[in-house]
Amino acid sequence: MSIRLAVLGDPLRYTLSPELHRAGCAALGLACESEALRTPVDALPATLERLAREGYAGCNLTMPLKEPALDCVARPSPAARRARSVNTITFSMETGVTLGDTTDGAGFLDLLAQEGRDPASVRVVLLGAGGSARSLALAIAERGGEPVRVVSRHEPEPGDAWGGALGERWSAWGSLAADRAVAQAQVLVNCTPLGNADLPQPRGGIAPDALVVDLPYGEAPSAWVTAARAAGLDAVDGLALLVHQARHSFRCWFDRDVPLELLLAAVRRSP
Repeated sequence: MSIRLAVLGDPLRYTLSPELHRAGCAALGLACESEALRTPVDALPATLERLAREGYAGCNLTMPLKEPALDCVARPSPAARRARSVNTITFSMETGVTLGDTTDGAGFLDLLAQEGRDPASVRVVLLGAGGSARSLALAIAERGGEPVRVVSRHEPEPGDAWGGALGERWSAWGSLAADRAVAQAQVLVNCTPLGNADLPQPRGGIAPDALVVDLPYGEAPSAWVTAARAAGLDAVDGLALLVHQARHSFRCWFDRDVPLELLLAAVRRSP
């Protein structure tokens, strides 16, 4: 009998999660069926109920479902509750309880380690203030790092999800304070769906030793990542993070580890 998994989002134009699901299950000796399901926010409760009823083991969630999903799970993890964000759902066959977790933060810490950055000592600036940003901020705080700085159009609510009261560590998008924050960042993360034209430009606006991370990903590296690399910066897109998130999702679903290299091979882009 095959394990059934899914990834939900809207519009979900491009996703490699099914490939990761199949590769991870194969590494664990499990047959797997996985599908991408375009799911508007208002259809999320019914879709999750259907997946549970049909025997799915779990699913991943992407924008814009991470925050609404918190109200759709019976037992959110402490991290998901604090970040108000769920990207991994487990349908427990034994108890019938739907579990919700966020692997964004844990995956981000793994990515930083892979890139040789210590989360306890780097200055992290997040562009955007949604569920993914909160998950990353929470993970940095729990690892002992200084509170992140957030640049967004609307001031986020202070709270534990930001590792303490955000206060002066927030800067309005387009302000001089935001420009200074970006210029001082040692790790700069785009947590928005914005493209290259709307994001800080690498030449002159970003420190030359900064790591640039663009959470969205597509069939090729984003224009922002490409521009950063052309300027000599270290830069990765969301595909690098996705693989680390997937490893943590498999721990949620099966309580087993999947070798990172097998997941990387499943989604590695052609040169």
